[in-house]
Amino acid sequence: MKFKLFLSLILCASLTCMAQGYKDGIEYYKVGQYDNAKELLLRNLDDASTDKAEAYFYLGCIGLYTENYEEAEKYFDAGIAANPEYGYNYVGMGELELRRASLKAGDKDAVKNAEKAAKKLFDEGKDLCGKKDDAVMVAIARAYYNVDPVKYADEIEDAKKDAKKRDKQSADLYVFEGDILADKEQWGSAAGWYEMVMRSGKDNIEAYVKYANTYFYVDPATAIQTLESLVAAKPNSALAQRELAEKYYKNDQWTKAAEKYGVYMQNPNHFKQDESRYAGLLFYGKRYQESYDLAAKIIAEHAPGDIEVFYMKRMQLYNLVAMERWNEADALAKDFLSMTVPAGAKYEPKDYSDYAIVLNALGDTDGSVEMYKKAYEANPEKVELLKEISSACSDAKDYENAAKFFQMYVDSADYKTNDLVILARRYNNWAVTMVDSTAADSTARQEVFQKALDYATMVDEKVPGNIAVNSLIARICMGKECGFDGRHYAMDGSAMPAYDKLLALLDADPKNLEEYPDEYINIYRYKAVYAYVTKDNESMKLYYQKWLEMDPTNEGLRKYVETLTKDDQKK
Repeated sequence: MKFKLFLSLILCASLTCMAQGYKDGIEYYKVGQYDNAKELLLRNLDDASTDKAEAYFYLGCIGLYTENYEEAEKYFDAGIAANPEYGYNYVGMGELELRRASLKAGDKDAVKNAEKAAKKLFDEGKDLCGKKDDAVMVAIARAYYNVDPVKYADEIEDAKKDAKKRDKQSADLYVFEGDILADKEQWGSAAGWYEMVMRSGKDNIEAYVKYANTYFYVDPATAIQTLESLVAAKPNSALAQRELAEKYYKNDQWTKAAEKYGVYMQNPNHFKQDESRYAGLLFYGKRYQESYDLAAKIIAEHAPGDIEVFYMKRMQLYNLVAMERWNEADALAKDFLSMTVPAGAKYEPKDYSDYAIVLNALGDTDGSVEMYKKAYEANPEKVELLKEISSACSDAKDYENAAKFFQMYVDSADYKTNDLVILARRYNNWAVTMVDSTAADSTARQEVFQKALDYATMVDEKVPGNIAVNSLIARICMGKECGFDGRHYAMDGSAMPAYDKLLALLDADPKNLEEYPDEYINIYRYKAVYAYVTKDNESMKLYYQKWLEMDPTNEGLRKYVETLTKDDQKK
């Protein structure tokens, strides 16, 4: 019991150290994440450490940005009531006056009166904040800018000048200048202002995050380095932790993203909706059991038809497949793929292809093929799935479709040379297993063999002298040779040039006798059987003997060779 109490105290202490309370909400507000900001400000509003006047000011500002003016006024009034000496709520009320005036643009007197009221409120806020507060002047400049940057250009400029007088290196002013340029999509110039804040050494998380966001799609490494520096300087900032984890995620650095999200998830100011993202990151970070368990926790916290349940069942399926827990994955996939799909969600190709892997592992090759086909239907642009369908068809001994789907892949993609080798093998397998009982069958079979030979020959032209490719060519030629003649399968020696070429390639290096014994066996077998068919007894004995030398444990062959020797002795 004492030990549990000790752990509880340690945990509470560590979470307290991580907590920034309502200040995390302010940071989210400053980078334009208003919904997140509002959630954290309200979550921490009644905490003893919260400066309610400041918290209400930012809640009021969110009301302004969302044009919920009644709510904005409510929060600014609450801020003034909490601390009448906190000047920023008067600035907020001043912006509210300007915004309401802009709605009455046709009533000049009303606009003029509102502008006077706004200026009076700005002056009151400025006086309360004191002559050294540069940030309040930037807040006033922003208020004018938010309402009409053209109409109030002079007022904005005056407020900016006053801010600079109060602090020549005003961080808030630099950020505001950057924001103005960002609004004009002058990203490089905007980043320059944010960088000035960073170089000044001012404590301004907003500048770091905006700089990183501006640069990420141009130079992700620089953006990530910036956020790494920020997290090192501000390890308790929920915003900094989350932004770094997100950048790792967007840059496909799954392991690092999962690690940083894990740290962020320990922050009391993490968002519930981020748990789903973390479950995904744990999966991509190959922490499968942790991901599965977190998904189970999220499912238990939501109603059965909730979209989060849909996403987390998907995540559980992916994890079970990765852990090769086939029976559990089979049961879960059946449940997941029979769900009523929530609005805004849909099944993804991987949902079907993962289930195809499960079915194949459980021996249901036909079911596996069907799932791969569904995966392809869900996203026909994902041509790599055609290879998976082909492979599944091959496992199911459906060699015709195995060849046809791989042909579709080669026709649709920037294929590699090895893909042509696979396609040649697919056609060869199909041809070998075709029923060949009529002349028409034979013609069809020869056409398929010819396709196999065409693709294998293409590869030989691209990479001449490859033993594996020439072995495939020889086998295809042998298949073509053994065609239907109306009575039986015949050999006419048309594959001999291919086997002679393969033998020459092998003989070029004595090491090949040890490295490729099966190739030698196939060559000598073909030559021996052909010699038998053509009644070339000397060649027959020679190649049967060579075959036996390469295949000494083949007792049936040994006995046959001994019979040939005895026949010679009798003669």
